[in-house]
Amino acid sequence: MIKTLIKLKILKFILIGGVSTAYVYKKYCEQKNKLKSKKDKKTLLITR
Repeated sequence: MIKTLIKLKILKFILIGGVSTAYVYKKYCEQKNKLKSKKDKKTLLITR
């Protein structure tokens, strides 16, 4: 019984860690794409 509880707690931490890592990575990619699109807009305005 105690071993299964420990396994479940470890599994819970792994799942929470995976979800939070995916969320942070998604936010990072969105921020990176936002900056890239801003740079592209600025270069388009300058070239016109």
